[in-house]
Order: sequence, then C-alpha cells, then structure tokens
Amino acid sequence: MANYALGDIQGCFEEFKAALAKVKFNSKKDFLWLTGDLINRGPDSLELLQYIYEIKDRVHIVLGNHDLHFLACFYSDRRISKKDTLIELFASEDCKTYADFLVNQPLLFLKEIKSKNGVKEIAMVHAGIPPNLNFDQCLKLNSLFQNSLKKDPKKTLKRVFDKSPPIFKANFKKNEKISYFSNALTRIRICKENGNIKYSHKGGLKNLPKNYNAWFNFPSKFLFKNRELIFGHWAALDGKTNLDNVIGLDTGCVWGGKLTIMRLEDNKKYYIKNIKK
Repeated sequence: MANYALGDIQGCFEEFKAALAKVKFNSKKDFLWLTGDLINRGPDSLELLQYIYEIKDRVHIVLGNHDLHFLACFYSDRRISKKDTLIELFASEDCKTYADFLVNQPLLFLKEIKSKNGVKEIAMVHAGIPPNLNFDQCLKLNSLFQNSLKKDPKKTLKRVFDKSPPIFKANFKKNEKISYFSNALTRIRICKENGNIKYSHKGGLKNLPKNYNAWFNFPSKFLFKNRELIFGHWAALDGKTNLDNVIGLDTGCVWGGKLTIMRLEDNKKYYIKNIKK
C-alpha cells in the first residue's frame, strides 16, 4: 500500500491518468491525496470527477478555490466565468451527485502514515495556512466550515464569496470565521508575519510588497515535529519552497507546465508533461 499526492489537476484528465500509470497506482490498495482544484480551466473536468467518484473510498480531498467556485455556481447562483470549462459537467445528469460529493469534503485533512523513518503526520490544504493560526484553531474552523457547508451549502457558499477579512480575530462571528478560513486556506500566497493576507498577489517570490512574504516563510503555529504539510494552488513556485516539511505540488499543468504526483512515504516526485489537446 502507498499514498500518492497530486497537485492541482484542474480537469487535466489525460495527464492524471498518465501519472497514475507511472506510479502503478492500485485503487484497491493505494490512496490518492488531492490538494484541491480538481476541476475547471482544463478540458476534462467531468471525466476527472467520474473517475474520482468511482474510487472515492481510496481518495482524500481538500477543496480548492475552483472547486468552491463550481459549488457556488451549482448551489448559490454564482455566475459562470467565460474562462470556466465546466459546461460538460453542468450538462451531466450526474452533476448533482458530484456536487453533493464535493460538499462533503474539508478544507484541511490530516492523517498519519508509515514511512521509512517511522510514523509521520501529513496535513493537506489547497493553498496554505496563515502563520498566526495554531493547530487547534485550524481544526475547529475546519469543522465549523465543513458542518456549515453540509447543512446549508447555498448560504455557506455565499459567505465564502463575500469580501473576506484579511486577518483572523478571535471575536469573529460565525459568518466571518467561515469567510476568513475558507478564503485563507484556498487562496493565500503571501502575508505578513502577523497573518495579514494580501490576496491580490498572483506572481512568485520576487518583488514582494514590503513586510510580505510567502506564508510558509514565517514561523508556523501549526507545524510540529513529524508533521508535513502538502499544498497546491501556487503554480508560480513550480513546487519549490526550500523546506523539507512544507511541500508544494502545483506545477502548472493546466497552464502548459507539468502535473506532479508524489509518493508520501518517501516524498519521491514524478512528473507528467502537459498533453496538448
């Protein structure tokens, strides 16, 4: 049995299949970890979800910003963008099945696995975790979001796409906590040391605004010994963080880059080049 993690697939189903073939993924023995943004912008979102749903008992998923966008369009009448590639998905008779499936996924997932060096805990998010949030806060906020999304997806998703506070405050109301946490974990790239997020930054690590840096370059209140964090979202990094315990997996497949799949037991990475269609 092995655990394999993939960065943002975004509907690149051919590359996804090639990645599974490269590592000889066995859906009866192995597990897949998907860092969010399963769909949109790529050509085959429907086929990707069809496959994932078929093996859903062997898949761990966290929601990304594109997944939330799809859910908001489905449940909350959010407008579809001209850049979206979701027409086939919305036209499918199984669209509701896949939407209901994604509604049950978290923003943060944790699990212990056995590695060559002993047991280690893997945490998975889509974009990152602000340095000012500690472990207990993240667990509570994740549960709050997940329970709210399951209970009332329409209302919860509207909160997600409200203007989000850039920094967490302990006296936030429930709605503010949901808005903040969902945006932070699916959109963060850079912030200040106190956790104040600048969502408008889309580039890499050059020419950053004063006092801002990558969220993972500040001391973390979330990470401890033997806990690793995997994430996607930030294609401009090309997977590079220069840290052993914080690992980026989005290498821009949908933008002409490559799809990364990593075996979590030893962190060995495999790459599949973008297949032009």
